Amino acid sequence: MKELAGEAVAALLDGVGEALVIADSGGQILAVNRAMEDLLGDKRDQLIGHTLADLEGRGVWLPPPLRRCMASGQREALIQVVRGRRLALTAVPLPDGLVLATARDITELDRLQHQVERMEQERDRFHFELAGLRAGHAAREEIVASSRPMQKVLELARRVAQVDSTILLLGESGAGKGVLAATIHRSSQRSGAPFIKIDCAALPESLLESELFGYAPGSFTGARREGKPGIIEQANTGTLLLDEIGDLPLTLQVKLLQVIQDRRFTRVGSVTPIQVDVRIIAATHRNLEQMVSDGRFRQDLFYRLNVVPITIPPLRERREDVPSLVRHFMDHYCARYRVERVVTPETLERLMAYPWPGNVRELENLIERLIVTTEERDIRPEHLPAALEMSVSPIKIQRVVPLAEALEALELELVGAAYKEHGSSVKVSKVLGIHQTTAARKIREWKAQRGEAP
Repeated sequence: MKELAGEAVAALLDGVGEALVIADSGGQILAVNRAMEDLLGDKRDQLIGHTLADLEGRGVWLPPPLRRCMASGQREALIQVVRGRRLALTAVPLPDGLVLATARDITELDRLQHQVERMEQERDRFHFELAGLRAGHAAREEIVASSRPMQKVLELARRVAQVDSTILLLGESGAGKGVLAATIHRSSQRSGAPFIKIDCAALPESLLESELFGYAPGSFTGARREGKPGIIEQANTGTLLLDEIGDLPLTLQVKLLQVIQDRRFTRVGSVTPIQVDVRIIAATHRNLEQMVSDGRFRQDLFYRLNVVPITIPPLRERREDVPSLVRHFMDHYCARYRVERVVTPETLERLMAYPWPGNVRELENLIERLIVTTEERDIRPEHLPAALEMSVSPIKIQRVVPLAEALEALELELVGAAYKEHGSSVKVSKVLGIHQTTAARKIREWKAQRGEAP
């Protein structure tokens, strides 16, 4: 019965895929399965009954956690390469002072893991390139603009596209900063390289740092074994758009300053600098100068970013662009949804009079909405949202003048009234919801109209 039991135990151990060895508290080998025989290169009768000291004296390799577990009485584990095979070694204490050591070959698993990590890196690369292609596609056609203010913006953008100077795009949300950045990249000598965008306001600080700069192997729990490149590396030789740069945490502003100054950075958890060749465009709707005064944005970084500032005026300050934009979006979404829709002149007048707090993005979203929700061919004023209808205040007409002239006169009246009440361009910009530089320019125009000194 004892022999049968011994044979049954041996058969059971041999049926286990992992290599196993059992020793007693004195270090004597009691059992070895076939997988361990193959691993050690010795037969069972050369191992069982012998002590660890005897076997080690003969140069026989044994799993190191075996002796450690005998000494500590606790589970021990490590990974070791033996004869070209990567092994996961463990040893655990058993009742009656016995110790069980196992060796699992993870060579193939390791190879698969590396393959998965390479595939993930490729996926990230394709993700960033796809984002760049999408951004480039958004600017595949020229920006729709007929107003003089936007023509000046486009002229400046075309000039600076030919050089690698850092650009700071200023303007309200939805004004078209991302599209302009993509247009600059497409017009530059870097057009064949990646155009990558990251929204600094969309991620928490801990994730934003690793997304921007990448991380070294083993930097934190859950990190890839081989580390991960950040988007700055992904944008190498191309253009990086840092959207909403005003939301970048102060702790990361120092690292970004190094990238702009020295064109190099260090991954999270690493000490080795990486050199990059990247053109940086930053964009924000915030007043960075005020943030510098408040201590919320580094002055040296602001100066580095503010090499070529370009301010995109909001749509309410260039309402003559509204008809062109309406036609552009109508053509696009009618073709996309395979329908025929037409905006009536009365509807266009309402759209021209609306202040568009969401700028071009709001106009585009409205046009798409009208196309998919209106059943008739003609889009009339009653099809417009109630909020847009209510926002258009009735104005008493004294005489008929060109619409653009009337709108400009109304803007100056509003700016003048706000300036008389609040007394500074900063406060005027806040109450009217416009950029401070725009408020200052409008105040000067209003004073000039009244014959006052600027």
